[in-house]
Amino acid sequence: MANESTPPSAWQLAQQLGDSLGDPNDLANELFELTDAVRALVDAATVTDLDADVQAVIASDVRRLTDQLRSETRTDLIRLGRHRNGRIENLSQAGSGRLNPHAPPLTFEPFEIVRDGPVAVEVVGHCTLTEAHGGPPERAHGGVVTTLLDETIGLAAMAAGASGLTAGLNVSFKAGTPLHEPLIVRAAYTHSEGRKHVATGQLFAGTTITAEATGIFIAPPQGDPLSRD
Repeated sequence: MANESTPPSAWQLAQQLGDSLGDPNDLANELFELTDAVRALVDAATVTDLDADVQAVIASDVRRLTDQLRSETRTDLIRLGRHRNGRIENLSQAGSGRLNPHAPPLTFEPFEIVRDGPVAVEVVGHCTLTEAHGGPPERAHGGVVTTLLDETIGLAAMAAGASGLTAGLNVSFKAGTPLHEPLIVRAAYTHSEGRKHVATGQLFAGTTITAEATGIFIAPPQGDPLSRD
């Protein structure tokens, strides 16, 4: 439950903002192009072998562009949107935010939002990782793998009508997750125990399961004015 010491979740904030939230699909393409360009820059900076003096010149150019971007900033640093089917999207968050270059390029297939849940809904995500997400040679960092599962499992719980704050995520790594190969994340709500909702997910590289996880989400109590119940 949100109080003076605990900020509301993005979902709760979205309920407060109500109809003032716009549809993310109405945003200008240039916003997403900037995110893609910065993400590509990070990838290139991770693997470049240019001479140090050339890198110094590029660093100066990047700092100049950074100053230009910071010359006008939003006051609402969390950028939320509401899709026409009711889905709340946090465009600025670090897990899959489409306007956050730090986020892995995780995208989701269309899915329905359950109005009278919870009812199991499968959410399917797609992502290809690069050296910017690396850990062991030619493999993804375990924290990035965990992020992919966390994002997709949380979205599956929300789609099923079982949203809540993440209380736990138990991840099992089965194999190395490769870079530069299309990955698929599948997740679905499984069951509830009172306010505790449970969803599970698996990360695939081809037909190989590289990791799987179980997430636990705690819904606000019914007396909470921001509760969805």
